[in-house]
Amino acid sequence: MSSKNHDDELFRRLDRLMAMAKTIRRRDRRLVLSLESDLQALRTALHVRSDALVQKMNIAGTGSKASAAYSRIASLRPRTAAATTIK
Repeated sequence: MSSKNHDDELFRRLDRLMAMAKTIRRRDRRLVLSLESDLQALRTALHVRSDALVQKMNIAGTGSKASAAYSRIASLRPRTAAATTIK
């Protein structure tokens, strides 16, 4: 399952749970407990997904910083004689 499909599925789950929560009567304890359990499971899944996205962003940021550093280092190197005499 792609991450986009996984995200969409999590949001559909959240929408279903929200719709259920709006229809619950306060006295229906069994349904409230079930809904609470589903919300905890969804919350855990969202935290896992969030942590994975943060890790990907950190990796991308590190790669970007490294690329910029390599570029700066390359621009500081003295040009070789062969490179400057090419017409």
